[in-house]
Amino acid sequence: RLFYFNYLLYLRSEFIMIMGQDIFDIAYEGSLVLKTTVIDGNIKSEKDVCLEGIVRGDVHSAGKVIVDKDAVIDGDVDCKELFLKGEITGNVCVACKTIMGEEAVIDGGLITESLQIFPGAKITNGLRLRKGSK
Repeated sequence: RLFYFNYLLYLRSEFIMIMGQDIFDIAYEGSLVLKTTVIDGNIKSEKDVCLEGIVRGDVHSAGKVIVDKDAVIDGDVDCKELFLKGEITGNVCVACKTIMGEEAVIDGGLITESLQIFPGAKITNGLRLRKGSK
């Protein structure tokens, strides 16, 4: 059964994620937290993290963090790329690009290299764009 579960998770990671009205064509390879899942604790991953559920803790990823429409992170986020349609309550540090859909909320500060934000998205405690490395 463990092999079967890992196989399904691998297959799921090969699909393209389409997130609601704003279409984010995002291929990812890594972990998936389903809508029915609540995690009380931190997540640390060397690969991508796709969240459809709730995380009450910090999320650290060497890759992408994808937060779907009804997903919530109650903690800080540190990642390479962020694709946000849900809500983050905490400070966010993104090494490269951040894309925020129209219903996205960051109840905290955001530090990122580049930002694409759709009308309706909110950042409550400030934004800092840092210069890219040359």
